[in-house]
Amino acid sequence: MMIIENKTTEFKREYVEDIKNSIITFANCDGGTLYIGVNDDGTVCGIDDVDGTMLRVTNAVRDTVRPDVTMFVECHNDLMDEKPIVCVTVQRGTARPYYLRGKGIRPEGAYVRQGASTVPATEAAILNMIKETSGDSYEVVRSLEQHLKREAKIRLLYLY
Repeated sequence: MMIIENKTTEFKREYVEDIKNSIITFANCDGGTLYIGVNDDGTVCGIDDVDGTMLRVTNAVRDTVRPDVTMFVECHNDLMDEKPIVCVTVQRGTARPYYLRGKGIRPEGAYVRQGASTVPATEAAILNMIKETSGDSYEVVRSLEQHLKREAKIRLLYLY
């Protein structure tokens, strides 16, 4: 039985930086599994440094994905066609949207799954995730616009 890439399955020949985007995507959507050591067409190439690859994945998740998604990510080694691979299983997170720390809660930092592709989330999708995870009260919802001037912050403090 050969598996193919779809909404919950992603293949990577080797560790690449955009693996964290795929992990964000799965946490923001319905979860999924990332197979490292498998070509896009589903053929298994295997990887040489399983332990090093698992360490790179777990460090990237811990250091660059916000809010903390580590409790929803499991990374383990496996054999597929008798070749070593790394499987990264991601559950749908409870604090969506997840995003790249350096980019923030914006389309260039948050990702979703569209078919078998990882794509930037639209502002509407981001707002929907915030609403779903924060409840319906927009007064206490996280904001897409995180840049307040010092005077505005002080005025906000007086409101409470």
